[in-house]
Amino acid sequence: KASQDELTTIINDQAAINESLCTENILGRWAWKSGDVRNGNCIPWEIQLANTLPDNFLWEKEKTSILTVASGLYEINAGFFSRKKPVVQILVNGEPIFAAEDHQYYVVQPSKKEIDFSSTSITGLSITDYIMLPDKARISVVYNGESVGEGFIGLKRL
Repeated sequence: KASQDELTTIINDQAAINESLCTENILGRWAWKSGDVRNGNCIPWEIQLANTLPDNFLWEKEKTSILTVASGLYEINAGFFSRKKPVVQILVNGEPIFAAEDHQYYVVQPSKKEIDFSSTSITGLSITDYIMLPDKARISVVYNGESVGEGFIGLKRL
C-alpha cells in the first residue's frame, strides 16, 4: 500500500507527463478531396482530419482558410497530389510566405507486372517547414496545376 506522500509524488509525476504530451500534440490537419478550387485558385478545406485544440485551429467546411488564434512557432506540413506536378503557394493573411513547385524526384522502375495508374493521382509534392505566426493568422493555399488534385495541410503548435 502506497503512503500519501508516495501517492502525491506519483500523481505529480503523471501530471507532468500529461502536460508534456498535451503540449507536444497541439495540432490540426485538414484535407482537400474534390479537386475544386475557389476564388484565386484557393483550396477549400473540406474535411477536418484532426484537431486537438479547436479553440486555436478554427475551421469551417469548404472555407479556403484555417484561422490560428494564438501567435507562435508552428510546424506546417502539406502534401498535394495530381496527375502532373502542381505548384502551390502558402499564404498567411493573404500574403505568400513560400511556394513549392518542384522537388528532386527519382523514377522507380515498376515490376514486370503492368500497373494501371490512370485512376490515381501519384505525382505530387510535400513540404514541411516552420513559421512564426501572428495572432489570428489566416492560412490558405493557392493551387496551380494542369489537372485537378487533392491534398492535405497540417499545423502543429510548437
